[in-house]
Amino acid sequence: MKDRKLRKKIREIPIPDHQEEALLRTIWAAKQTGLHPERQRMRKMEFFTGQIGFISGKVWAVKLLVTFLLFLGILEAGLRFDSSVWPLMSVAAPVLCLLNVNELCHICMPGMREILQTARHSLREQLLVRLFLFGFIDGAVCMAGALLASGMTAGLFLQAVLYFTAPFCVMCAGCMAVLGRCRDENALWYCTAWGGFLIVVINMLRSTAIPIYDADWIFGWGMAAVFGIAVTAVETKRLLKNMGGNNSEIIYGTADKTV
Repeated sequence: MKDRKLRKKIREIPIPDHQEEALLRTIWAAKQTGLHPERQRMRKMEFFTGQIGFISGKVWAVKLLVTFLLFLGILEAGLRFDSSVWPLMSVAAPVLCLLNVNELCHICMPGMREILQTARHSLREQLLVRLFLFGFIDGAVCMAGALLASGMTAGLFLQAVLYFTAPFCVMCAGCMAVLGRCRDENALWYCTAWGGFLIVVINMLRSTAIPIYDADWIFGWGMAAVFGIAVTAVETKRLLKNMGGNNSEIIYGTADKTV
């Protein structure tokens, strides 16, 4: 009964006649607006620069603070130039890497994957942009710190770069291994524990009779750096494959591929 009354009332509503001129005016006005959807698509450079704004301001602030403290410590140690400048660089490297991991954990967590998968650019591309940005910035910090610590001497410069690079690469290797296997809220804690372990090991070796910052141990630092770079490359490739993209999700599915 109610449906019959509703249909009757709907029939009583007057429907205006079709106006051909109004349709033509609408089409003409739409053409005059000059909209070109293909020109509104985000270019690669716009995507790259836009990702900077998505990185938390706290991450940039803390990285600046750690960098400032590192340079301040190097300058202070340079006034009396003792061996304390080398452990300072070795300890600062895992800290800077851990700040990067804090941001990477946000896009690797399952809760964010579903949201980010709706974007035009895949999770793989977003992760690569962040890795490139953090790698470039930390590399610049390494070069600047090495210049300050070495006093512009070629031999000491390479030595300073190695003391920063080796623990940084080993820290990256452990963190990428964690991110590739654990994407819950505990991933950051595991990475923090790994960084704390490295810092403790560096300080323990320094406090013992082992002269790890002597020239005789340069080969050991170099091997640690090579090992860290190799493991980081393997784990990063594994993580990027598991992050997938539109094509990858069709082939492999959207299930979280953790071990």
